[in-house]
Amino acid sequence: MRISHDLLEEILCRLPVKHLLRCRCVAKGWCSLIDSNAFVKKHLKNTLDCNASGVHVINGFDGRFWVVESDDGSTSVVEIDDPIKMLLSDSEYCIAANALLCVFKSQMNDIFLFNPSTRKVRKLPSAPPEFPRGFNGTEDCVCGFGYDHVNDDYKVVKIVQSFVQSGGTMVVVYSLKTNSWKQIQNVPSKYFLTIWGIFGNGALYWFLVKDLAYGFETIVGFDLGLEQFKEVPFPPVNKNYIMENKRGLFTPPAGESLCLLDTYSDLSVDVWLMNNYGEKNTWYKAFSVKQLCPLAFGILRPLAFSKSHKDVLLELDCQKLVWYNIERKTVKSVRLPRILVKFDSHFCTESLLQLTEDKSLQRPSPDKQKKQQKKRDDYLSRGFNLRL
Repeated sequence: MRISHDLLEEILCRLPVKHLLRCRCVAKGWCSLIDSNAFVKKHLKNTLDCNASGVHVINGFDGRFWVVESDDGSTSVVEIDDPIKMLLSDSEYCIAANALLCVFKSQMNDIFLFNPSTRKVRKLPSAPPEFPRGFNGTEDCVCGFGYDHVNDDYKVVKIVQSFVQSGGTMVVVYSLKTNSWKQIQNVPSKYFLTIWGIFGNGALYWFLVKDLAYGFETIVGFDLGLEQFKEVPFPPVNKNYIMENKRGLFTPPAGESLCLLDTYSDLSVDVWLMNNYGEKNTWYKAFSVKQLCPLAFGILRPLAFSKSHKDVLLELDCQKLVWYNIERKTVKSVRLPRILVKFDSHFCTESLLQLTEDKSLQRPSPDKQKKQQKKRDDYLSRGFNLRL
């Protein structure tokens, strides 16, 4: 019995990525279907609609990376081996957005994108030559990575600030679709307190000082779709604590916009989440984490909610994971075998997203642009409309 192409596609798009990678070997037709952009997008949409758990990536402070895999109720931790390990090791920082993990190395000059579902890595091209590669103490650089859901694109943002020349702030944005960098104008201020931008709901966020004399602090968001900056008001929190410690802004739990932690004492932490970017009521207090034995926390990061939203997965002091029940205030530890070093946790959506270079999406060379413009002008002069 032969099944139709449409039925085969419906069956395959419900399988996990690791099974689909094996299915590519069944036949050329299966391989072409699974590798097609239309199928990749359909599989991702189905994954999001089913609220699948995604891929849990752990990077140790010793430079190693692990992927937490779940199958038939059991959990295993698989270490990433060479040659990928060699590319990702010695990372300075990692940021997860949608299906990809962005790894920064060598003073943010070497940047890699990693799809943990397919185990594929891609190194990004260097920033424009006018963007400084080294920093000599008179300049400061901040970075960020996120997913532009408006244009279905992944973007890296680099901002360099000169403390010698006024107005010396430069912003460049990398687009995965075009595989190129471009410069952005209209930066609100050059005094960014945090180096790494926090991604949430289509925007990157930093703490920012508008006036060094008064030390006034706010939050600035960079909308990846509009490629514009916008100030974000603070929620009613203990702002003095945040200003003194330069922390409190964290990557939100999966599916949320932005997370800010407010610590009033050593006994309680309030977790504030941002509503959709641009809404009038910007923040709401989602829950509080009470100090309980054995929950002795210093650095606390909410990572994900359970499907019922009654439990939240917390990373504590970069060395353990626990499920915290919001109503009962109880704790259940998560066992992570073979990880003996401090670490950061990242969650990515399971996806077949390709990281191979797509020549058709890249920006044409200057000579080719001139030829295209001449061809367009010739057609328009004859009364035709040309679509390139």
